[in-house]
Amino acid sequence: MKKVISVLALLGMISFPASAETYRFSYSKLFTQLKHNTEEGHPDIGVAYFMVSADSGQVCPISRAWMRKKEHYEEFTIPASQALPLPLDNQLRKVNPDVFVETPSTLNCDISFQVLVDKPVGKTLTSQQIRDWLPQMDTMMENLGGMFASWFMPKTQGVVIHFSPSATGKITSSEGQDYTIDDHQAIIDASGLGQEVKLTLPEAPIKVSPWLPKNG
Repeated sequence: MKKVISVLALLGMISFPASAETYRFSYSKLFTQLKHNTEEGHPDIGVAYFMVSADSGQVCPISRAWMRKKEHYEEFTIPASQALPLPLDNQLRKVNPDVFVETPSTLNCDISFQVLVDKPVGKTLTSQQIRDWLPQMDTMMENLGGMFASWFMPKTQGVVIHFSPSATGKITSSEGQDYTIDDHQAIIDASGLGQEVKLTLPEAPIKVSPWLPKNG
């Protein structure tokens, strides 16, 4: 990763607000993790890149992101999850454009990848859906970690449901249990779910990620 010292020198007449920090990455290096999205064994699970604060661990908002290679330029539309929407393309890997990401200058950010449910998730979930995701999440994390990852990595025990900052209320289950939304997210421990439980969410989540027990 390289911070861009002179964005104007690299991008000609394109200008950016002084309050923004711009980072530059090599597409081919980012491709190294993205390529796992094409593997078998986790049809509902993928990996995505985020900018993450080195101080708080929270996701940094992306104000702009784009790719550039000589005269070719493409700007990305950033989703509510703040995932970097990079295309997965072998030809792009060979061309190897630079990827630029702009975040607030007040935040010290770095790029990080995260395992996620990559299918649309609505305002209802079932316990069976969650249980189906867990082994797929484990498979993806083992693929990312290499051949010995399964020896040391705890198994996924549940999911973290992430909401937008405007989300209010709680998650309720058909068993009568409530799940508190704290700091825009809620943890669902699959071991505490019955066989045919329906979860009702206050709004569609922006992402769903693995929850691993802290003590392994």
